[in-house]
Amino acid sequence: MKKRSLACIFLVMSLLQTYPQFAHAQDVESFVRDFYKWYIKESLILSNEPVFDQKILKYVCRCTARRVQFDYNRGVSADDSDYYMRRQDYGKEQLDNLMVGKTIAVNESLNLVPVSMSNQKEYNPYLVVFVEKTNGRLCISKIESSLRPNFRAPVY
Repeated sequence: MKKRSLACIFLVMSLLQTYPQFAHAQDVESFVRDFYKWYIKESLILSNEPVFDQKILKYVCRCTARRVQFDYNRGVSADDSDYYMRRQDYGKEQLDNLMVGKTIAVNESLNLVPVSMSNQKEYNPYLVVFVEKTNGRLCISKIESSLRPNFRAPVY
């Protein structure tokens, strides 16, 4: 009897959860944090080019990953910098100083996440990560630098 009443109380409490949007935002923020931790470790510690690794598809939308790989193969990149980092030189201090800001929900399927990886331990976001939710799965569809104006054509 006690087990049933405990199970019913647990069920009612889970149904009356008051912050589902907050829980989703935490998921998006941790998703972006996990991506950058994996990406920087692959790039620096393991001396690997994660852009061409199939494991990147765990985090990045397939069309975005293929487009970035195509650009890298042609030798075309913005300012000769890494697409996902938006900078040319980065080191272990970027991994140590990685800070992910609060998620901005544009709609149910698109979130914008500010990311800071400065050389100092201060929050100074310079990246905006576009995270889409498609078929119940999160994926990074675009990364923009917020330091300078975006003169590119709109993404289709």
